[in-house]
Amino acid sequence: MGRTIQFSAQAVIRDIIRGIATTGIVAALALAGGCSSGGAGSGGDGSGTTASSNAASSSSSASSESSSASSSASASSSSSSATDATSASTASSNGTPVCASSDLTATLTMGGGGGAGSSYPYLVLTNSGSADCSVTGYPGVSLAAGGTQIGAAAERDDSVDPQTIVLKPGESAHSALRITNADAFDADTCNAQPADSLVVYPPDQTQAITVATSDYKGCANADTKIITVRALEPGDGSQQ
Repeated sequence: MGRTIQFSAQAVIRDIIRGIATTGIVAALALAGGCSSGGAGSGGDGSGTTASSNAASSSSSASSESSSASSSASASSSSSSATDATSASTASSNGTPVCASSDLTATLTMGGGGGAGSSYPYLVLTNSGSADCSVTGYPGVSLAAGGTQIGAAAERDDSVDPQTIVLKPGESAHSALRITNADAFDADTCNAQPADSLVVYPPDQTQAITVATSDYKGCANADTKIITVRALEPGDGSQQ
């Protein structure tokens, strides 16, 4: 009986010591794990935080580079468009300039002669400047006396299509006119007056060129139109 109690006491003491040892090992392991986890989250060796920070930094850098590349591409495209626009503008401004009135001299020739109460002279515009220039369309034409216009300006005859004509220095373009004899109209309706000049406005110009002539009369009544003018054609008309 006494030996049984002794062995039981020894067993209890052994179990207690084993339990204490096991508990200590588990606690130590738990403490070690907690320290390791705390180091990664709060600073420690910084490996966890550094990896996360590096990943975020890499992502931010990639986003920045992508944005920069997009901005660069957009700027390049805008620059290209501006260059194209400038080139187009330069190409347009380098075209042959329109002939100014001061670049031209005007004369009247016999043209198609006369008949059936009308005359068909040619109005010839010649480049008297030192550089190429161009004319397109219809000149403005009217008869005048003493610097005052007589009646209505010429009406357009659209039997010839307008074209751009480049005139080198000394070259000419001509417009076929028809001037009806004012005396063929009723005197009260026309109120004919002798003209001493033909006033010419080259296409796109506001400065007139005056051609002296005493071959025609105009109708002072502006409702009686006696002149028609065609679009300019190349040459002085002498080959037609």
